[in-house]
Amino acid sequence: MAQLRNVAIVGFAQLPVVARDEHRTATEMLYPAVRQALEQCGVGRDDIDYQIAGSTDYMDGRPFGFVAALESMGSWPPREDLHLEMDGIFCAYYAWLRMQAGYCDTALVVAHGKVSEGEPRRVSNLQMDPYYHAPLGIDATASSALQASMFMARTGVSDRDLARVAARNRKHGASNPDNQLRSAVSAEELQNTPFVVEPLRAGYLPPVGETATCLILAAEGKAERLCDRPVWIHGVEHRSELQTLGARDLSRSAGAKLASEKALAMAGLDRADQVDFAELAATNPAEEMVLCEALGLDPFGTRPVLNPSGGPLCADPIMSTGLIRLGEAFRQLSGRAGERAVSGAERALVHGQQGHCLQTNIVWICGTKRRWS
Repeated sequence: MAQLRNVAIVGFAQLPVVARDEHRTATEMLYPAVRQALEQCGVGRDDIDYQIAGSTDYMDGRPFGFVAALESMGSWPPREDLHLEMDGIFCAYYAWLRMQAGYCDTALVVAHGKVSEGEPRRVSNLQMDPYYHAPLGIDATASSALQASMFMARTGVSDRDLARVAARNRKHGASNPDNQLRSAVSAEELQNTPFVVEPLRAGYLPPVGETATCLILAAEGKAERLCDRPVWIHGVEHRSELQTLGARDLSRSAGAKLASEKALAMAGLDRADQVDFAELAATNPAEEMVLCEALGLDPFGTRPVLNPSGGPLCADPIMSTGLIRLGEAFRQLSGRAGERAVSGAERALVHGQQGHCLQTNIVWICGTKRRWS
């Protein structure tokens, strides 16, 4: 493999996830996140070469929200800018690619979604194909329940196993002040909550939340000046599968498996359990177990630590859920994780996704040391 540029995460900020931010628009929510991230790096907006945003007007419930976001990101003097209707973690990937091509040395990556002003369930239905699945009224919870049923039928995983995974996430998430759910709950209590769509119970699903996030990337040479402990990107890979649910085995994630194999190879690792912790963008415990199988991780093991932040089961702000996973890796590896710090952590695996039933997956490997020099 040809030598790549060393690129690092040098700043990250987010607003605490809430069910509804009553008094601010999405643009107003984004502004303090951008300012906090820039202040962490000790620079102004004009010191950043490139900017990219992840959001969707469908979730914001109004048109051209991504244009309004320029008021917070900075639009004058004119600069290179891009918008993706994807989770911000995919925006970070695009910015990383541009750095590898030599187009920029620094990048501002933001994500926002004021979902309380939209209709998340209806929007997730509109992601389905318009002829066979969308008319059935399937939303993200229904398709996730279908995936969970197929996984449990194939593997023998029980309702009790799902409750244990959810309880572990809730325990970890209790020490994360940015989470929407910040209380530990036992597996027994979660297993006694009612089904939303069987086999997924209310205790296995996160509430819908909203926030704004900002992450700053910098190439070697500048990263060291912007951050005392940059977190270096060692590997990354992005894979997509077919949109049609009936065209793939929902009980497995071939895309996540291939993405992790490629990302680990780029990082010079053989197995996912060689990292110290993993942040997985799984929005229910069955999905997390599908991911663990694909990545080669033990969902009940103690190392690597899974979702020390609490993961999406404690906060799932659509469009930012994945970018927060990358931001959490930065906080852990740069010594900014506070009470939830993983002792001795030097390497992390970060996962992001988009679409129904893990249709599109991205896997990052991050570390405290440079990869290629």
